[in-house]
Amino acid sequence: MSVNIVRIPSAADGSKQGIDDYLARGGRLEDLEILPFEGGWLPPQGWPVLPQQALQGIAGEVVGAISPNTESDPVAILTLFLSAYGNIIGQGAHFVVEGDTHYCKIWPVLVGESSLARKGTAQGRVNRVLAQVDEHWYYNCQAQGLSSGEGLIYHVRDEKTKTNKEGQEVVVDDGVIDKRLMLTEPEFAGPLTVMQREGNTLSVVLRMAWDNATLQTLTKNSPARSTGSHITIAAHTNQEELIKHLTSAKLGGGVGNRFFFLLIRRSKLLPHGGKEDVLPEDLVERLRLTIAFGRNERHIYLSEQPEEEYGGRSATKLWEVLYPDLSRGEAGLFGVVTSRAEAQVRRFATIYAALERSREVQIRHLLAGLSLWDYSRQSSYLIFKARTGDEVADEILHALQDAEQGLSLSEISNHFNRNVKASRIRAALKQLHQDGWARVEKRQPDGPGRPEERWFASVPE
Repeated sequence: MSVNIVRIPSAADGSKQGIDDYLARGGRLEDLEILPFEGGWLPPQGWPVLPQQALQGIAGEVVGAISPNTESDPVAILTLFLSAYGNIIGQGAHFVVEGDTHYCKIWPVLVGESSLARKGTAQGRVNRVLAQVDEHWYYNCQAQGLSSGEGLIYHVRDEKTKTNKEGQEVVVDDGVIDKRLMLTEPEFAGPLTVMQREGNTLSVVLRMAWDNATLQTLTKNSPARSTGSHITIAAHTNQEELIKHLTSAKLGGGVGNRFFFLLIRRSKLLPHGGKEDVLPEDLVERLRLTIAFGRNERHIYLSEQPEEEYGGRSATKLWEVLYPDLSRGEAGLFGVVTSRAEAQVRRFATIYAALERSREVQIRHLLAGLSLWDYSRQSSYLIFKARTGDEVADEILHALQDAEQGLSLSEISNHFNRNVKASRIRAALKQLHQDGWARVEKRQPDGPGRPEERWFASVPE
């Protein structure tokens, strides 16, 4: 994979700036100096940084109103607000790609130290703020706990009827009228474990829910179905639990890339806690207006209108530039969980546009969505680096990383106390080699005999 480094000029005040800040200040992509680099994708240095562009508009105002009063990470507040807003507006604002309708459903997973990262505190703060503008949603459209696909369908189920003895159609279950459902999952390891159980349908139903499909399971005892559901999931976990329970079997198969992952941490120390959030009256009113706008069913397109402040480029043209990079695959679990980058960024951008009551995604909305995705991508790399999602392959890789002289096949087998079949080890090594995580050398012994294979850890290109 070829990678380019972009040299970005400093801002007018001499401060450093990222590409999002550069473009936001009117910089032109064609004016950037691009230097070739052959070392592969550059990993983040230290804790990920959220570009200021992600805090634009009403979203930034809400974060600004809540942040001083809580120890919660502004990234958590922002993401939970965006996901909750996307749920409140239901099947209103959307975009269409190749016949598939994408509503504003985004599923964040907040990854931080238990209790210290204040994940639940951020959720509570956001929910109480939104209760000021939609009490019905606050009291009737929220739930916790993911245990089965059937259980999830039940909470957004359709009306059920049957024919009685007189041949009349009668309602036996009123179903759920409001199909908006905001699910908070405080222990994400739970659903990951549930998905692994034989016969559990949660993984399948989650994929259908994110994809806006009709929810139903082909089981005799649970024929419930749901049409027009609008399900959002906001999950919390810590890195140790996530790594312990996450494998490609649990989050592969198209489930993991429906979520996006963000590292968060406590932002400050408030020994006596912060005061309650009271939004300015004008902000509350604008929130009501932007929710009303978002609830109207409308296709929010990428704007084709040139924007002078961005060098005459349109959002459509910028998307064409960004698309190849977003579509690029990566190795390991990092590649699995970031493989829906295009859809995630478009959903983010559509939410930012709806918040501004814009009928089109303009460049500032696209840059805001890209900024949030960049933070998530950096977080995902730091969380999932050097992990393939295959338990045997991951164990081999960690053993190779600790072995400067490499390991032979026999030594790898001994590492597992010879409890793993040779064919299983071979398959894992083959996958590690294909993904660029491991390399092999053949060494001729001093005496007679066949060359010995010796395996070493390497960095994917």
